Amino acid sequence: MRLSGLSSGLDIDQMMKDLMKAERMPVNKLEKKKTELGWKMDQYREMNLKLRALHTSMFDSIMRASSMQRRSVVSSNESIISATASSNVGNTSFTINEVKQLATATTAIGSTISKTNGQSDSVTSRTLLKDIATNEMEWVVGKRTREAVQVDENHSIKLKEPLAEGVKHILIQGQAYEIVSDQAGELARNQVAMDDAGRLTFHEDVTLSSQVQVEYIAGVEDEEKAQRFTFNSLSLMTNESGDYQTTSFYFSENDSIQSVVTAMNQSKANVTAFFDEHQKTFVLTNKSTGTFNREEKEFTFEGSLFTSTFGLNEVKNGQNAQFTINGLETERRENTFSVSGMTITLKDTTNQAITLAASTDVDSIYKTITSFVNEYNELIDFMNGKVNERYYRDYDPLTDEERDGLSEAEAKRWDERAQSGLLRNDSLVQTSLNQLRSSLYKPILTGGAFTHLSQIGITTTRDYADGGKLEIDEDKLRKAIETDPEAIFTLFNGNQETEGLAQSMRRDLQRSMSSIARRAGGSEGFHELHQFTIGQQTRTIDQQLSNFERRLEQKEARYWRQFTAMERAMQMANQQSESLFNLLYN
Repeated sequence: MRLSGLSSGLDIDQMMKDLMKAERMPVNKLEKKKTELGWKMDQYREMNLKLRALHTSMFDSIMRASSMQRRSVVSSNESIISATASSNVGNTSFTINEVKQLATATTAIGSTISKTNGQSDSVTSRTLLKDIATNEMEWVVGKRTREAVQVDENHSIKLKEPLAEGVKHILIQGQAYEIVSDQAGELARNQVAMDDAGRLTFHEDVTLSSQVQVEYIAGVEDEEKAQRFTFNSLSLMTNESGDYQTTSFYFSENDSIQSVVTAMNQSKANVTAFFDEHQKTFVLTNKSTGTFNREEKEFTFEGSLFTSTFGLNEVKNGQNAQFTINGLETERRENTFSVSGMTITLKDTTNQAITLAASTDVDSIYKTITSFVNEYNELIDFMNGKVNERYYRDYDPLTDEERDGLSEAEAKRWDERAQSGLLRNDSLVQTSLNQLRSSLYKPILTGGAFTHLSQIGITTTRDYADGGKLEIDEDKLRKAIETDPEAIFTLFNGNQETEGLAQSMRRDLQRSMSSIARRAGGSEGFHELHQFTIGQQTRTIDQQLSNFERRLEQKEARYWRQFTAMERAMQMANQQSESLFNLLYN
């Protein structure tokens, strides 16, 4: 029990606060030191992020042949033929003497769709299939069911629900299989045998995973819940051997025309489907151009929805692009194709000779090098700013009590000064900065035309205050790019025997990042406190703070015991004095 000044009349609570405030001074110093270490760690990690940004940017820019040896192509008629060139195409040219025809895609155009009452004008993309179904439409009554089924060791599956009457196909992983009796003879690869128990067995050569996705029409007892479904498939020729890729669908009578369009566009059929509202016509187009077969139709259809209702019987096979290049008559399946590293795009037919000339893309290479120089200068600015930043000795981190005594603006200004100069003259940052600058001055002896950056117009500024920033002589750099872009690429990237400037700089950047990480953590495998220097210092301070707090609790308890003993002694003295007074002055 604590007695707080009842007998002595002293403000014991305030006296305790003052005593403990004095006792806490070493604790406050440790907490400020911990805060300062945290700030310093954050600044080190910020520097590492900027070093890594340049490290990554160099790999994606000046170290890529596609950026540093880029070629541009000038077409004598860009509206008819355009082209791009890879970095290894060289300064070459082609002449397209003639473009006889462009590549087109195989297209199936349906007939005009009418409702069952013959009114075609009322047909829209929202019209349901049951309203346009012809008498030839084949329906199966039931419900659409999708489920995942396990494949057993006999290469067979068992559906959870019985098939609806008249179902002839099921879809396994989107591929249709014809259902046949197990007594129907030899089983084909696109067939599945069903026994009396409803178990389905596949051909032994069909590859299946242990679990497959199955879609089928199951029977229902409640006729009110039943719907009518139609099975349809599209086959697309995929090679000159006449092989087809087939995609199958189950559509409900309550699906709209737009539902069919969406299903086909989202399928693996490699087609684009659309419904023309004006002509009331369904159209399918192969996403790939060119032809595989000039005699047979490259689209084939199965199912009365496609063949009868939509009337997809008019199939126009695609054609190859036919042209003459440098006097050679040839053709391609696509209008965009590559010839010796140049990618050519045909836009229209012509009998006019068009020249495509590839040359060094000076603007693009110049922009790549300029971006690297700008990023380098930004990093140099940042690092110089840190090692030369003013340090305010009288501005320590604020304690919570000190912060409460300041306004928000005052506390913000205090923090800015307290965090300033924490890396001033830091040996680790200074060493990294010196290594980074020295990387650019090393001669690169690869046997190329250039051995120093100064030879291509990149030098350090004359202003000492810039701290080693680079500047570019635009005319000299552009001339070097026009003259020998390969030599510039070698200057930065070296060859099999000698490393280039970029490789040397990236190695120095990596070394600096590792050194900073060992001090401040955050990367390179230094994530736990015990793995890096500042983390170890922080752990030590935490242990000291824990010990101090324990001792402070003990001191505070001792002070309270002393004050309480004093209060009790004074209370006893007061009682004795009062008793004597009563005896003497009865």
